[in-house]
Amino acid sequence: MDWREKLFGRVLVKCDSPGTQSGKFENIATLEALGDCVEDGEGSVCGIYFSFANISDTSDDFGVRLEEVYKKVHPRLKVVQVVLWAHVGTPEGPVEREAGFRKSLTGKPWFAVPFHDVDTKRRLTQKYSIAVGVPTLVIRGRAVRDALLSDPEGERFPWPAPPLHEVLRGVQLQGEGESKLYEELPPDAIRVFYFAAHWCPPCRSFAPSLCSALSAVRKRRAKYANTLLILVSSDRSEQSYKRTESSVSAGGALAIPWAASEARLALPAALGVAGIPALVITDGTGKVLTANGRHHLASDPLGLNFPWSQRPVSVLTEQALLKMARHPAVVLFVDDEDSEIEFSESVLTPSAESYYEECSIQFPGFCPYQNSSDDETMDFDYTTSKSTSRIKKKSFKHVMFFIGIDGTDSADMIREHIGLDDAVPLLTAIDFPKQKMVTMKYGDEITTDSVQNFVDAYLSGNADFKPLKPYSEKC
Repeated sequence: MDWREKLFGRVLVKCDSPGTQSGKFENIATLEALGDCVEDGEGSVCGIYFSFANISDTSDDFGVRLEEVYKKVHPRLKVVQVVLWAHVGTPEGPVEREAGFRKSLTGKPWFAVPFHDVDTKRRLTQKYSIAVGVPTLVIRGRAVRDALLSDPEGERFPWPAPPLHEVLRGVQLQGEGESKLYEELPPDAIRVFYFAAHWCPPCRSFAPSLCSALSAVRKRRAKYANTLLILVSSDRSEQSYKRTESSVSAGGALAIPWAASEARLALPAALGVAGIPALVITDGTGKVLTANGRHHLASDPLGLNFPWSQRPVSVLTEQALLKMARHPAVVLFVDDEDSEIEFSESVLTPSAESYYEECSIQFPGFCPYQNSSDDETMDFDYTTSKSTSRIKKKSFKHVMFFIGIDGTDSADMIREHIGLDDAVPLLTAIDFPKQKMVTMKYGDEITTDSVQNFVDAYLSGNADFKPLKPYSEKC
């Protein structure tokens, strides 16, 4: 599936199409609108412009500046605008909101996400952590608002981030009783960059939960045992810096030294950080795995799905239970041993990846071709592993894939709710919307092939389904 459709869906609005002055927008296929954009390397880039609906350009000076730069660098830059709604000062009714949407876009020289495509807007704001700082521009995953404002002629476009390894080359990271050069850190270690300052009250309340989660992750998963916490301070004095440093000592943190001011000031741009507290997670090469770690930690305080990068199979959490109220899920229940979790990922992932690819779903469980994936059902052709023929299936909500870890609140809650015994490993498909479920026969070996056969039988409707009692507030 093309990356442009994964981001924006199949259709965009052409803001300067004929008839826009009378409120009529032309819809353009996403692949046509952004046909010459490339995801990486040389070529046109796609910028995502997040804005509020504005009565006039005078209320959005950044939009005016963006349009000026856009005209100077086009066609090297294509823009897709995402119009959001402020809580204060915007029209309240849907008719008035849509009118404000059209008015704010009319005549703009770029494209926009359609007004009614709320699901895409919500997904994009979550993906790029657009909680504050609107209006802003995101290019290739990075907020470049400040770079654009400081370069009105677009001479440094597309404002590339300084490479992380160059910013930190030669920097001696300091921790309790030790110091290490950045380039000497273990290459297989996940790096958790924590941006904070003592003058920031949310940082002071966030630090303990961060240290606790990382300690749990290191103990639970062998492959994350050497995960590194790296503090990047935004403090205004060395005294405050030392207080921030002490706040993460329980997490075994290393810190960018106070004296290394050049590196500390360059890191927000290198990792696309616009505010604090912020949590950015990278691998050993500097590739960003998660740009919005703070949001993920808030919804997964035990770090069950650390490092929170996109994946086809996730560990069952309370947030996942809320999703299961609306969508069916394949769940493999296992013991809480690291080896069992690794085993679960290895046997579930091939089936999950195959399912998402066949159905053009961007995991974890989002269909970009639906305007409201929470409420809509899908109807598609799905190729089973036993046949190359495409068999039409009945409409149903998209399926998610989870690992239920024995002893966690989420796994125990769902077992109790639907009457599953405590046997492990246990493979199930649970469909709360249709109030039915199916379980793999006890004693059957769980392998990649047997999981695929189980998923095929479930999707084709040929499984031995059992009724579920209606979903309740218990789960």
